[in-house]
Amino acid sequence: MLDLATRCVHGGRRATPGDPDLAPPLRRATTFLQHPGTHAATDGGDFDGPLVYGRYASPNVVEVEAHVAGLEGAGACVAFGSGMAALHAALTCLVGHGRRVAVPRQVYGGTSALLARELAECGIVALTYDIEAPGTLERALAAGATLVLAEGLSNPIVRVADLPDLAQRAHAHGARLLVDSTFASPIVQRPLEHGADFVMHSATKALGGHSDLLAGLLLGSAEDMDRVRGFRKRTGAVLDPAAAWLLTRGLATLALRVRAQCAGACRVAAALAAHPGVARVHHPSLPSDPGHARAQRLLASGLYGSVVSIELAAGDAATRPFVAALHLLQDAPSLGGVESLASIPRVMSHAGWSEQELRAAGIGPGAVRLAIGIEDPGDLVADLLGALDALV
Repeated sequence: MLDLATRCVHGGRRATPGDPDLAPPLRRATTFLQHPGTHAATDGGDFDGPLVYGRYASPNVVEVEAHVAGLEGAGACVAFGSGMAALHAALTCLVGHGRRVAVPRQVYGGTSALLARELAECGIVALTYDIEAPGTLERALAAGATLVLAEGLSNPIVRVADLPDLAQRAHAHGARLLVDSTFASPIVQRPLEHGADFVMHSATKALGGHSDLLAGLLLGSAEDMDRVRGFRKRTGAVLDPAAAWLLTRGLATLALRVRAQCAGACRVAAALAAHPGVARVHHPSLPSDPGHARAQRLLASGLYGSVVSIELAAGDAATRPFVAALHLLQDAPSLGGVESLASIPRVMSHAGWSEQELRAAGIGPGAVRLAIGIEDPGDLVADLLGALDALV
């Protein structure tokens, strides 16, 4: 099989004599001519095969879905207008009759808010577990959870979930496993190979890679994704063709970018771990990290993710001054772009969480999340160390 880097470039549409553009054309049409070649399908109720209407499918969206499905080894992919739209569809369509989902304490703040508000009003119950304590998942499953949610690499402290163990426990109870793989991308981890049933991405991040599009992806078997695609059609959450076109462009360099970001993150983590101004560094590349051995077993060789989280020794009061003292890393949310970013979880990704919730998720005082881009790692290290020294 071809290397992932090759499949990132060649895994999608190929130019032909009849369609010779090497770069895929952007096709913005929202409605498509119906003719005898489509009537047989639509008269029989098939509105997914032929092109009919942009809310159902469009050429750029279909192309990027097939490309990512190939990278993840999935039966099918369904593209949405954002990662949260993809997650909403997954938790609505795939939770099953029990209407109970097991959710880790180590999870993105937006995910917990969606479950606590909109989905709770729809009767979906979130049962909390800890990815480091398998017994807590067993309790959630015994209480009727039919879907287990996990982040392969957690936001923001990059905890490594034991996906094979989670999948085995879920399947033993007749439940299924959904993995948010945004922090990893297919380059670092392919959850379906570790027993997951579904994978989702905020493609806004690494898959797009240039901080200029919003997109979400949900992947799984063709049968399950048919149901999800019907939900998308009825709710109107489809990805815009222009965003799909940009996403296809981003996929071509995905392997190059992610591998460079992971290498830079390792350099940054090692340098910050040695600085007295940092109380703790969260990155599974470090031998001292609780997820190091698990990462070596479950992640691609030498790749530990592009996000590094730290806890400043001076605590929360130092987070704003530290971020303000940075020159290369910019104060902004998100991750996976070519530029490096710094954000403060308690006021950004996990705003509104109580101190108890933050501690339970492993987010300590002085937490800052660093999303490493493709700049020279030495320059990033110098910028970070300079900002730390400025705190003294």
